Amino acid sequence: MSLTTDDLADFMADDPEDDEDVPLGDALAELAVDVDTDADEAVRDVREHF
Repeated sequence: MSLTTDDLADFMADDPEDDEDVPLGDALAELAVDVDTDADEAVRDVREHF
């Protein structure tokens, strides 16, 4: 199976809600979720459940 530009045409259309004045990196940063996990604490929590 291969993809052609016709397969992606629906995704290439301009979105009227896009603010093209905002740089892509800033737009992605607004969507990002900052997850801070203490690995040691997470392992201890899992072990407590067993």
